[in-house]
Amino acid sequence: MTCLIAIIVTLVSNGLGLLSALLVNFKGWIYNASRTVFFTPQVLSPIIVGFIWSIILTDDGVLNKLLGYIGLDGTSWLANTSIVVYSIIAVIVWQSMGFCTVVFLATLQSIPSDLYEAAKIDGCNQWQKFKHITFPLLAPGITINTVMLLISSFKVFDQVVVLTNGGPGTTTETISLKIINMGFNENQMGYASSMAVVLFLLIGVISVVVVTLLKRREVEY
Repeated sequence: MTCLIAIIVTLVSNGLGLLSALLVNFKGWIYNASRTVFFTPQVLSPIIVGFIWSIILTDDGVLNKLLGYIGLDGTSWLANTSIVVYSIIAVIVWQSMGFCTVVFLATLQSIPSDLYEAAKIDGCNQWQKFKHITFPLLAPGITINTVMLLISSFKVFDQVVVLTNGGPGTTTETISLKIINMGFNENQMGYASSMAVVLFLLIGVISVVVVTLLKRREVEY
């Protein structure tokens, strides 16, 4: 389950972060305000985020009431074993995409405008500019976001505890939550410590591999 969360959160947060960065990469107060809106979830405590979304996703919560108003049936977002994992993923993505937006926005604004002017003279359209200039030069931002998201996703704990506490059953029990339960609830500190060391090594190996692979596609300008 933890691997599923890490993969989906990394891919979706990167995609939405890039899209939002492209949308607000302009001058003007409305774009500055939009950047603040996108980044606000990132500065909130994961516990606070969990409580906010627990109000939204409970059976009689805000989301089901809104669906009822438009004639749609709600569901048990945090009790249905087939969708509860994706509900948690959606919450994590909502909070993490703000970080991705800021990193991508900084990377976009570091790309020299001369490259776009040269491409315009050569007759390139917007898609060609993005494909051959913007996306290749976004590689450093992609590397940063991917590594940070993978690390945070593999040790996700707070949101899961608040929203489901690992339930229903053990459907949403992450590695970090398992370590806490083994150490403090079942009093198996040695086993929990061993799991923590393995998790640390796993995150370290994955981070090194990802950085090595992504660094290869970074280009100089």
